[in-house]
Amino acid sequence: MNLVIDAGNTLVKAAVFEKNEMVELTSSENISVREIHDLVLAYPVKSVIISDVSDKTGEISAALTSSYPIIHMSAETPCSVTNAYTSKETLGTDRIAAANGGVAMFPGKNLLVIQAGTCITYELVNKKGEYMGGAISPGLDMRFRALNTFTSRLPLVKKQEIGFLTGNTTMDSILSGVINGCVAEIDGIIDQYKEIFPDITTVMGGGDTFFFDKRLKNRIFANENLVLYGLNVILEHNNIHAK
Repeated sequence: MNLVIDAGNTLVKAAVFEKNEMVELTSSENISVREIHDLVLAYPVKSVIISDVSDKTGEISAALTSSYPIIHMSAETPCSVTNAYTSKETLGTDRIAAANGGVAMFPGKNLLVIQAGTCITYELVNKKGEYMGGAISPGLDMRFRALNTFTSRLPLVKKQEIGFLTGNTTMDSILSGVINGCVAEIDGIIDQYKEIFPDITTVMGGGDTFFFDKRLKNRIFANENLVLYGLNVILEHNNIHAK
């Protein structure tokens, strides 16, 4: 079994995989060493991979190092996807993990992998398995906070399900602008890629996936925990095991 830890900008997620199947998942803003200790006591974990874009896992890594082989995900970590990004040292490990997760789901396809979380990221992988790069834009919560932070009177609105286009209150107008605006952005990006790659397959992951998967006019395949699955694929690719 594998222990996979993904420390994102908002949440830290820890999952236990048996081969390609997730059997346990826990997440919080800051997972404690004790919570990780409970996971490895409950399951016969043999190897660990950690992706950390927010510097939250130092104590966890130190606690695991003496007992388990650990991969600290970086741009140099070997994986099944060829990294053609120009500035590899600046590439978020969650982005390349998501790309690997998408390729594991749809090998040999032109892929657009979208992560809808703190940021909305777009990753292009061609049918040769080459990661070409993509785009980054603000996620839902970041857009809501920006409207409140950079204006004098607009309130801070929390995301919620909506079914309207025209808001008749300021709060509803913000909800419509942010949520429907993101939907239009995502559909627009997909459409642009479909002009280049008519056969492209789109996979979406991230915590806000459910806000978009039913609203988009384009067909997507949703996997909220795509980064975790991708990290597990990378860990399996490297084939490290405890002695």
